Amino acid sequence: MGIKLSGWKALVSKGIFVRGGLLAALALSVASALNLCTDACSEAHKYTFFGMSVPFLGIAFFIAATIVYELGRIRRWFSSLFGLMIFGACGAEIAFILIQKYRIQKWCPLCLGIAISVYFVAMVITVEGVQTLISKINDRRMLFMPVLRKVLTVLIVFTVGFFAAYQGMQKGEAEENIPNIFLGKQDSAVEVFIMTDWFCPACRQAEQEIERATLATEKKAKIVFVDVVIHPETLNYTPYNLSFLMYEKNRYMELRKVLLSLTKKTKEPTPEDVQQAIAPLNITYKPLTFLAATKGMKFYDTLVKEFKVNSTPTVIVRDAKTKKIVQLVGIKEITEANIVKAVDAFAH
Repeated sequence: MGIKLSGWKALVSKGIFVRGGLLAALALSVASALNLCTDACSEAHKYTFFGMSVPFLGIAFFIAATIVYELGRIRRWFSSLFGLMIFGACGAEIAFILIQKYRIQKWCPLCLGIAISVYFVAMVITVEGVQTLISKINDRRMLFMPVLRKVLTVLIVFTVGFFAAYQGMQKGEAEENIPNIFLGKQDSAVEVFIMTDWFCPACRQAEQEIERATLATEKKAKIVFVDVVIHPETLNYTPYNLSFLMYEKNRYMELRKVLLSLTKKTKEPTPEDVQQAIAPLNITYKPLTFLAATKGMKFYDTLVKEFKVNSTPTVIVRDAKTKKIVQLVGIKEITEANIVKAVDAFAH
């Protein structure tokens, strides 16, 4: 009776650790899906696994793993399947870590936490396997070939998980299909993000300095004007702004002035209002498709979260290679001289 009780306690103890590890991994995956992390998480979210969202794939995997683990108490082969799932995930997590280090070049705390949770669960079931192996050796019931098969199976699953994850992790389709809304030198490693709100008084004051800086740096840097929603009405102007950035790059600054003037007349412009306003420039407004506009707005939202922008105007100058940035906030810092200086510092 004492032996059975001891075994039961060991089973319960193991179950607590396994369930705890799976629950931790699931919670971290949910947090990742909700983007409750640093800018490194936002960068990681640009990648998909064979076109699938990695955070939501993680949620599905850990829910499935939990179900399979619980079913292992009813059918033994479910326990074997659970082990294969975990060791395959171990291989995948190694690939994800290497991708963070060499491709993304940023560490995502949530992703690392998930990896730790997976390896913790793997350690628990490995310890149990080793204990079972030792007991069989002591009972002289251990055969060499079955052990070798199990070890080779684990190595194969681990390797498959690694290569599948390493090959499957690519820039997401949505990220690749973002409308080309950058101005200036398209292949430049120097990026200038001009973040304003259409109804922000300080942004209007900084507009002249921003315009001069844009003209002074357009041959050195890749420039994009980002709508930051401080005033909700800004969302009504974002589709038009995206359209002009995409289709009218050479005359964008003229069109920007027209939109700024229109904000003084209406908070809810119609396409007809915009066309009438730009008619003197002999330009026809070209509306974006719903999908293109949605992707553009999502891109804006990603940038705002990545740079943690909570006030306007803000200008971010970034070296895409080194990831170093210069951040200018407010009308005192946002001047032509300061923006040009930041661009020149990265343009060598």
